[in-house]
Amino acid sequence: MNIVEAISENAVVIVSSETGSGKTTQIPQFLYESGYTSKGHLIGITEPRRVAAISMSQRVGVELNDPSIVSYQV
Repeated sequence: MNIVEAISENAVVIVSSETGSGKTTQIPQFLYESGYTSKGHLIGITEPRRVAAISMSQRVGVELNDPSIVSYQV
C-alpha cells in the first residue's frame, strides 16, 4: 500500500523514516498531486522549529513550481 492509499483508507497514518527521507517535503506533494486540496481543503504539516518550517514551505513551493500555493505560520 502506498502512502496516499494509506491516508485515504485510514483515519490516522504514522510515517516513520530516517531524517532527510522526504517525510516533510514529499508527502504534502503526493497529497497535493492526488487532489487533496480540491474543494478548498488544506494540507497541514507541523514542524517544531521556525527555520525548518520556513525552509520546508519554500522548498515545497519550488518543487511544485508554484510558491503561491504553499505558506507557513509561526
